[in-house]
Amino acid sequence: MCRWICFKAKAPVLLADLLTRPSHSIINQSFDCRLRLDEVRPLNGDGFGVGWYDPAEPFEPPCVFTSVLPAWNNPNLSRLAARIKSNLVFCHVRAASSGFPISESNCHPWSYGNLMFQHNGYVAGFNKIKRALQALIPDDIYHHIHGNTDSEWSFGLFLTQLNDPLRAQFSPHELKDALLKTITILNQLATAAGIDTPSLLNFAVTDGRSIVCTRYTNCTDREAASLYWSSGSKFTCDENNEYQMLKAAKKEDIVIISSEPLTFTKSDWCKIPDNTLFMVTPNVNVLLFPIEDEHWNPKADREPEVPWWTVAGRIRSGTE
Repeated sequence: MCRWICFKAKAPVLLADLLTRPSHSIINQSFDCRLRLDEVRPLNGDGFGVGWYDPAEPFEPPCVFTSVLPAWNNPNLSRLAARIKSNLVFCHVRAASSGFPISESNCHPWSYGNLMFQHNGYVAGFNKIKRALQALIPDDIYHHIHGNTDSEWSFGLFLTQLNDPLRAQFSPHELKDALLKTITILNQLATAAGIDTPSLLNFAVTDGRSIVCTRYTNCTDREAASLYWSSGSKFTCDENNEYQMLKAAKKEDIVIISSEPLTFTKSDWCKIPDNTLFMVTPNVNVLLFPIEDEHWNPKADREPEVPWWTVAGRIRSGTE
């Protein structure tokens, strides 16, 4: 499985302050992730991508930079992050699933018009439903898909749920409804194909103004892939060169959503509950919606056996 981060802020933020400099940044997670459910390896080295919107042109498509190099070994990512500021950024480090080749076309995030999309997890039994899924996607979206991953085809399915996906902007509830429809259709296709292996669907989508993401599994007795959030007035360095979320007022000026916390300060981070849709509005307000389908089980959520804040500075082994 992969790791991703997205953030939205009222004022532009230097990408390095989110992507490269924090103690458990997304770059650190590319070689030392702590909360992957499979616990096979701590590496996400099969490429990466970062997408951002120009603060001076908020209604223009995002710029997306991808590479098949590991994020920790790409100097261009560090150079870009040290110079670019944006109000809204997606970043993804990839651990390729079996059968999906390593190529730039398979690196997240993907864009379509003003929309941007990324995914952590997998669509179970994807090869059994791929043809049926593709049949639901119109030609203009179908021919926009250049990779072969379950994630990008899920993006295509999401686009199909929108009225005119090339519009400049959408309401956050339009994005919410389309993402929930996407999950419903994926579940229906899996049921029709007789697939009983759970899917992990941590999706994130944005139009440059709102962010909508999910922490979801279609199984009532297992945990979804990890996803955390933090909000406050400013995410900044303290005198010990450690990042922290400052909370100078009740309203949020910045919201971060990440597969794993970017720091080891427990009080700065909240775990998003299993099977929940998380929304950040254009005004940087946060809303959470339970996904109350047949797989909803509010008692299923639980902390990982080794909490992330107890392993600061150590690489977690599979036996811990």
